[in-house]
Amino acid sequence: MRWLEKLERKLDWLHFRGLFKWLAFLGAITFAASYARPLILLDLVFFKEAILSGQVWRLFSFVLIPFGSQPFTPMGVVFMFFGVSIAVLINDSLEGAWGSTRMTLYLLATWFCLAAAQFFFDLPPGVGAINAGMMFYTSVFLAFATLFPKVEFRLFFLLPVEVRILGWLAGILLLANGILHPETLLITVPALIPYGLWVLPGVIQSRKTLVNAVARRRKFTISKGPESEPFHVCEVCRRNERDPADLEFFVMPDGKEYCSEHLPKQP
Repeated sequence: MRWLEKLERKLDWLHFRGLFKWLAFLGAITFAASYARPLILLDLVFFKEAILSGQVWRLFSFVLIPFGSQPFTPMGVVFMFFGVSIAVLINDSLEGAWGSTRMTLYLLATWFCLAAAQFFFDLPPGVGAINAGMMFYTSVFLAFATLFPKVEFRLFFLLPVEVRILGWLAGILLLANGILHPETLLITVPALIPYGLWVLPGVIQSRKTLVNAVARRRKFTISKGPESEPFHVCEVCRRNERDPADLEFFVMPDGKEYCSEHLPKQP
């Protein structure tokens, strides 16, 4: 969208290189801190009354909850390591495709939409506590899966799966969750607004370009018409003058044509 491009140019000064991976690093610190203080998540949850009373860090800290909610076990440490590694890959890939300004604006817009949804909507208990943080990372992951669909992840460290499949699976799960639990749409829809603004228009435009290219190719092929019929065709082997062999063709008195290799014997 042109207005988004103008906005990016005006806010070019507003960029934080590597912001998403730094958030992942802070999440890993939160994960480690949860071992020493299991109730730390209560200080990170978006709580409107607490924010209005002065605990303004809750406006931002809810994006760290998905990391801190993981159990501090050996397997949890392994998954945390791979989670941070994937976050670094996503950050570097999207910044390479978009630039740090657009990447920063995308993250800020996603955070703002989620914060506004939790502030203005009366969300049921549990809907915003973890779901808001999860949707923050889901929105970024969907953008990555759309722009880099051929990247492969090792599912369970063994099975190679293209990220576009994981993206489709995430979309299906979000849709099913929205149907079964409509209240979650109060978090899901706002989180996907930046995706609809920054990612979907490019996808739609690329599909239109592909369809137009196929249509032009089909039109060109039709305009060329079928290839002309060969002038000489052997009655036996059906070869013609276009075949690579250096053949000579002869027409017999009965009107049939033969190549020099299958020329019938004269009585």
